[in-house]
Amino acid sequence: MALRLLAARRRTTAPGGATGLPRAPRDGRPLVCSAEQRRIWLAELVAGPGAVPPVTAGLALDGPLDPERLTAALAAVLGRHPVLRARFAARTGPDGRPDAEPWQTLPADPPTAAETAVLVETLDLTPFPEPEREDIARGMAVSAAGQPFDPATGRLLRLTVLRLAADRHRLLLACHHLAADGASVAVLLDGLATAYRDGPHTVPAGPETPDYADYAQWSGDRLERVLPDRLAYWRHQLAGAPPRLLPDLAPPSRPVRAGGRSTATAVARVDAATLEALRGAGRGAPLTAHTALLTGYLMLLARAARTAEATVGVVSGGRPHPELATTVGCFTDLLPLRVKLHGDPGFRTLAHRVRDALAAALTHAAPFDRIVSAVAPRRAPGVHPLFQALFVEREEGARAATGGAGSGWGPGLASRPWGQEVDGTAYDLTLAATTGPGGAELVLTYPRDRFAPGAAGAFTAELADLLRLSAENPDAPVSRLRTPEAWRPAPAPDGAPSESRPAPGPNPLGAEAAADAEDRAVDGAHAPSWAAGTASVTEAVCALWAEVLGRPGIGPDDDLFALGGDSLAVVRIAARTEDRFGVPVPAVLFFETPTPAAFGAALARLVEEHRHG
Repeated sequence: MALRLLAARRRTTAPGGATGLPRAPRDGRPLVCSAEQRRIWLAELVAGPGAVPPVTAGLALDGPLDPERLTAALAAVLGRHPVLRARFAARTGPDGRPDAEPWQTLPADPPTAAETAVLVETLDLTPFPEPEREDIARGMAVSAAGQPFDPATGRLLRLTVLRLAADRHRLLLACHHLAADGASVAVLLDGLATAYRDGPHTVPAGPETPDYADYAQWSGDRLERVLPDRLAYWRHQLAGAPPRLLPDLAPPSRPVRAGGRSTATAVARVDAATLEALRGAGRGAPLTAHTALLTGYLMLLARAARTAEATVGVVSGGRPHPELATTVGCFTDLLPLRVKLHGDPGFRTLAHRVRDALAAALTHAAPFDRIVSAVAPRRAPGVHPLFQALFVEREEGARAATGGAGSGWGPGLASRPWGQEVDGTAYDLTLAATTGPGGAELVLTYPRDRFAPGAAGAFTAELADLLRLSAENPDAPVSRLRTPEAWRPAPAPDGAPSESRPAPGPNPLGAEAAADAEDRAVDGAHAPSWAAGTASVTEAVCALWAEVLGRPGIGPDDDLFALGGDSLAVVRIAARTEDRFGVPVPAVLFFETPTPAAFGAALARLVEEHRHG
């Protein structure tokens, strides 16, 4: 896997030549969070709880299951990995007010049986007809995975047990991303299986084993030394990139029913022979499956958006120290990958551009929220910054490991991975590729209110076809690899409105539009009372933004994000605005009204509405 092969593996050296990860103090005081945790914390402060979907794994268990033994095994796992019970809170700033930067406080004692029991929910499906139980279990798993966590409570893990029969169960393990990533869930389920089979005492623990708080402190110290040069790279790399990738997929024919799922998936497969042929298209050395599949995804995204370049998100990171191999925590972040298709390249040429871009991106890896702050892209509400399409590769071996298949759950209890989905995504399109000896499974997740199911299905199937055509002729220019493009909206008859509705673009509410709206309100014969105070509110907003950003002289038409505003600044300004004006300010307001003039007008309206109930 390219990300694993290219990730930097640095080690620290302890006295005597032995490698060792420094340990963070354990004196009960709050500890620093990692850059990965900071990104997730800020995302949820801005967009609300559940903005970052949880990490999940499903498991099918056939045979008699002992609930008390399962709870005791979970308690042992929780005791081994304190990050799962860490409490998160905002730091206190120099002025005594809560800041947006997070602290984490680790539990002082092992979990009690009562504390563990509240994390386990058992749902009995035996009253339902037997043929329907599996489908009901999948629906309940989606619902359970969608329940938000509260990082302040110290409960960052949930285990849902779905009882289909006395000897048939489905397990869903869900963890907040602050406490785990995909590889961590495999560690957790393996530890759970071992503790269930052999007893809780078999879960390794002790001061010689580092936990995630040790990594958070160690990685933060390393990051500060390299961050300035890496951010300079990203400013150069993303300069002039289009503000948004807009794939032209057909929209739904009717509005999505309220209260239903917000996302759906489409699936296609790439056979082993095709994948192997794609990997063989590398010059000098075979391509990784990650690079080959990502290249095809970029080709189709650029075609769908009618552009000569595409920027997608890829997952970066991993456990950068050997002592962290079995540590649970979030070790992954996101990187924007910008690739140009100039010159109408073939798959082979483009794949090498992708491989070079990946290598450069990983060499200059930096926390994603810091990259966004450094690049300062134009922001719009509901639009993920820098990229709106994500690519994730999962290996079949890692997927099997999450089923505890390696060690087993004990005599008479068979386990296997159980597929389940999580509802919710921050992206327009997310492609998850699971690779193994049989080829690759491509799962495309998309928002149901943006794209029609048929269009998403056609897009995923066409990606598989495009990869097959590329495998057959890796040097053929991309433009000659013709596919039906059945995902595009149907052309409208002459004189009829097109069925294609435009996707949301950059924030249309600029300073001029906000000023025009304000002028109309003030000039009206019956101007609302909030309008009279807008000018003074705007002045106060300018001063407040200048204080938070450390940028004196901010004017009414200056753009918050062009000034270097980021998620941290948004949260800080929102908190101080509420202190100053006595009204809560939704974070989305900053994206809808990114200038003091526009924000001041909206804020004055909020104050007036709050005053009159």
